[in-house]
Amino acid sequence: MEARFFQKIISTIKENILNPKEFWKARKETTETHFQSITEFFIPILAVVAAAVFLGEFFRSAHFYMGTAVLKAIREVLLFVLQYLLAVYFTNELIKTFKGEKNMAAVRKLVLFSLTPFLLVSILTGLFQFLYVLDILGIYSFYIFWIGANELLELPKEKKDSYIIITILVNFFVFSFLSILLSKLVTAYF
Repeated sequence: MEARFFQKIISTIKENILNPKEFWKARKETTETHFQSITEFFIPILAVVAAAVFLGEFFRSAHFYMGTAVLKAIREVLLFVLQYLLAVYFTNELIKTFKGEKNMAAVRKLVLFSLTPFLLVSILTGLFQFLYVLDILGIYSFYIFWIGANELLELPKEKKDSYIIITILVNFFVFSFLSILLSKLVTAYF
């Protein structure tokens, strides 16, 4: 059972990263609930991210101090949970501005699975902090979002590209703001 669970996650990640067009077509037709997507995909990957950040910080410190490692792992989890929630909100609200039809189920899928590259990069940079240069690879999330928005969302054709660009910029700003804010809070604590 456990092996199939992890194989499903890995195959979903591979399909999402390597073939986003087919991935979104399949996701559009899936009957998987939001709860299933969260519990069977997002939370397990987020747990791996938290473990990677904890281990990377724990072994990086000179005295193997656990407090900082725990706080940084919590910061990373909070960052992605808040990013997900705020991105879903803004992505859904901006649809109406561009004369589209709101669809919370599609927006949740879109935001959740678009975060995959950011999550994977966070695993690498969490374990090996000297690889922070690789954070730039998270930008691939924007491409996945673009493909998914074209497939899942109902917007007027002439406004779709503008909507996607504005939504990506808003979500990038939110991610940057949250990242800086949460880093400052962790730094202020220690």
